[in-house]
Amino acid sequence: MASSIEQSAARLRIAVFVVIAVLLSAYVSARMNIGLGATHVEYHPAGGDSGTAHSLGTVSVVLLALALGRLTQMLAAIAAGELFSITVIGRFRAFAFWLLLSALCSLLAPIASQLLAASTATGHRFRLIVDFREIITVGTTLLLFLLARLLERARDIESENREII
Repeated sequence: MASSIEQSAARLRIAVFVVIAVLLSAYVSARMNIGLGATHVEYHPAGGDSGTAHSLGTVSVVLLALALGRLTQMLAAIAAGELFSITVIGRFRAFAFWLLLSALCSLLAPIASQLLAASTATGHRFRLIVDFREIITVGTTLLLFLLARLLERARDIESENREII
């Protein structure tokens, strides 16, 4: 019989798949200007409507989808009964890595887009817009790496306890 943790991981994995599907369908719908029933989805990348801003926004969404894919792999391993295994910790670390790249892209893409626009403009005006939510996301994602280290320590303790018994 599966434990409550395994059942929760299996349910959460399904929820993450739903989130990925909604995220990608909304993004594709907005980029291709396709309505979703009575709903019209629009995409406005931070940094303006330039092609560069749209490209960097696309990269950020792809990185987020990759991160969520790694999360589903981790949840699958937990649902299979692995709690502190190398696989779970590795997938968690991969999730944190791709999420960090996505957050950094979201933070730095508008700045890069503005720098590019300023370098091609005849004037020397540069407007720096920083979204502190993105900075908080980067900080939170960095904390996930600490959590991965804690999981490694928990695996070591679990291994030591098995040797004692």
